[in-house]
Amino acid sequence: MARINWFILIIMMLIPCISHSENENTMGFNDANIYYNRGIRYAKKGEYNRAMSNLTKAIEINPNLIKAYYGRGVLYDKIGKHQQAIEDWNQVIHFNPKDAEAYMNRGIAYQNLNKYQKAIEDYGHAIRLDPKDNDAYYNRGILYVSGLGKYKYAIEDFNQAINLNPNDKEAYSNRGIAYYHLGQFNRSIEDYNQAIRLDPNFAFAYYNRGISYKKLGDKDNMCKDWQNAYQLGFRDGLNWAEEKGTCQ
Repeated sequence: MARINWFILIIMMLIPCISHSENENTMGFNDANIYYNRGIRYAKKGEYNRAMSNLTKAIEINPNLIKAYYGRGVLYDKIGKHQQAIEDWNQVIHFNPKDAEAYMNRGIAYQNLNKYQKAIEDYGHAIRLDPKDNDAYYNRGILYVSGLGKYKYAIEDFNQAINLNPNDKEAYSNRGIAYYHLGQFNRSIEDYNQAIRLDPNFAFAYYNRGISYKKLGDKDNMCKDWQNAYQLGFRDGLNWAEEKGTCQ
């Protein structure tokens, strides 16, 4: 399944494997599947304009070719054309109202357009259709944190995501952010600790844990965490601290 912000929609994972055996110079122009297959090959090579053109041609030939809407929706999301992606996900859902992945991806597109209520509704549909997928809970939790400021709801969703996948470092990290916003700094630190145990190179978790230590007045641990984050490529905290003369 797909994730908001941190996810990368990988064409090869989301779309069925296809044969590369067609001869593009001799292919028939009445075969939508050939255009679809060629579009996917272009997408895998990063040639998105050509991919889009071929997928669109496939849809023109066969307006019922669900996988072409799916592939084009993925591409539209990838290049930031979220409204067009929504239109393609609408088509996928029209043909298959029980496609949890389509609701998930349409929810992500709505979220990227700041249409939060519609995104919440789509994540809810995805959860009802596939209650075992932790990404739907995770994405809705991200929306509650970053878009709506409903931190208690976010914690509930991250709880579900963690129950389904106890090794989800990002769910721990973002639940830590929700606890931070509720003023529960020690609980936020516990979640960052777990995220770091799962990934000792998780720079973002070090940085955020440093912020929680700062709120608790623990300068030593704050500086240690920001130094670790800096060494891992996340420099904001230590730069600020050095400017203020806090961490030497």
